[in-house]
Amino acid sequence: MLISLSRLHTLFFKEIDLLGREIEELKPQVSGMFMSSKGIDSTKKKILFIYLLVSLGLAYHFEDEIEESLKDGFTNMEEMMTGEDDLYTVSVIFWVFRTYGHNISSGDNGEFKECLTGDAKGILSLYEAAHMGTTTDYILDEALSFASSHLESLAANETCKPTLLRRIRNSLDQPQHMNMEIIVAKEYIRFYEQEEYCDKTLLKSAKLNFKFLQLHYLQELKTLSEMVQGSRL
Repeated sequence: MLISLSRLHTLFFKEIDLLGREIEELKPQVSGMFMSSKGIDSTKKKILFIYLLVSLGLAYHFEDEIEESLKDGFTNMEEMMTGEDDLYTVSVIFWVFRTYGHNISSGDNGEFKECLTGDAKGILSLYEAAHMGTTTDYILDEALSFASSHLESLAANETCKPTLLRRIRNSLDQPQHMNMEIIVAKEYIRFYEQEEYCDKTLLKSAKLNFKFLQLHYLQELKTLSEMVQGSRL
């Protein structure tokens, strides 16, 4: 039996509503990951967590928590970064603050240079961070050149995990901040799912949110198409 268009329309909106409610049910658990502890080390972890939320497409659900964490991190930046020499951590923290409009230093004192012995994941993060520079961030030009050449070598030789290799190739083609959020989320979900530190609740939230956005965009496209068709009558 053929399903009527009106019936399909109803089922479509029911699925969107169900996904929305499932996402809302998980939000308190994800939000709790922000407020579970305090202190400088915790602040650093929160900034790294913000990067996860952005990459997974979930950041817009937690704007208040993100704003509070960034404010705390920015206030205690010097203490938070003292002694930090992990390439991934330094690069991600820089990327997050610049993404949210905080003009933190790019490390004119050689902070990035001291970290250039990082692994493929760290070099990829440095590459992304280097794209957030301004015309006066000269050290980032050097960092971008360094990271680009190493990533191109990794991509050519295929010397890292397939999921990370895919991210590297995608980033070389289109850096994260220049790409569409839903495309970034799709690729990062695939990558994150294979990570040892993958949090199942966060992963589930990301998958539900991705499907929700897909349906939402399809509905917007349908509405726009109907408007265009109507204007031609």
